[in-house]
Amino acid sequence: MTLADFSKRFKKEFKDQFNENELNNHLAILYDFYLGYGRAQVVLNSVEDIKPEVLNKLNQAIVELKGHKPIDYIINQSVFYGREFYVDESVLVPRSETEELVQWILEREETEGKTILDIGTGSGCIPITLFLEGKFSKVDATEVSQSATKTAIKNAELLKAKIEVEVHDILTQVPKELYDIVVSNPPYVKREELEALDKNVIEYEPVIALAPESDDPLLFYIRMVEIAPKMIKPKGILYWEIHEDLGPECVAILEGGGFEQVELKEDIYGRNRMIRAVLA
Repeated sequence: MTLADFSKRFKKEFKDQFNENELNNHLAILYDFYLGYGRAQVVLNSVEDIKPEVLNKLNQAIVELKGHKPIDYIINQSVFYGREFYVDESVLVPRSETEELVQWILEREETEGKTILDIGTGSGCIPITLFLEGKFSKVDATEVSQSATKTAIKNAELLKAKIEVEVHDILTQVPKELYDIVVSNPPYVKREELEALDKNVIEYEPVIALAPESDDPLLFYIRMVEIAPKMIKPKGILYWEIHEDLGPECVAILEGGGFEQVELKEDIYGRNRMIRAVLA
């Protein structure tokens, strides 16, 4: 089977599952990962026969995609801030809005000599990127899941980022020291929203990282404000990624919990997805 034949077959198989842009992107990802071909090379080598061992892997990818498995998990790779991160079903696939949160921190803060903690790190994409792009003197991360912690440590080693990651439950424990900046993208999906999520999300991504076990989507935000003086230095800064419908509630929690200069920020789609506040 040639590349052109496989591309034709792939688009026919998934014409009802993906739009045209998604079809082309998925094909590009598979060809790059399994063949090392960029889009131009795919065109130039369109009549080339695919080697049997590679075709087997591509066919297996089709089976998994039909089962709604995210392509990032199929190739165990996701690009975040221009870098390749290892991902599996122990962690969420990094999102573009989280990239925006990281960019906001880097643009908004003077990082040199500062310390920062990421709570609920997952793949480690936030602290690793902040370490590599900033000039922080210390970058730490916590994660309640042992398997996710191992994934974050693996990514730190692969990308040569000197960060410390430890298993830690923010709901029952308090960080061991005070930081200049604390950032978190905690579980915030409402429980009633879970059933409406796409199959590739709810059937594969860890629910523990999507929604709190309680019915309160603000659970982690409330907890962080409660223990803020025990983890953030005076005049230190707290950054959150938030649910687009919970902006006013998050602002109220912060302002009622000893924070000032609260800033609510929209993502590129005009949704309230990020927040910054200074501990008074």
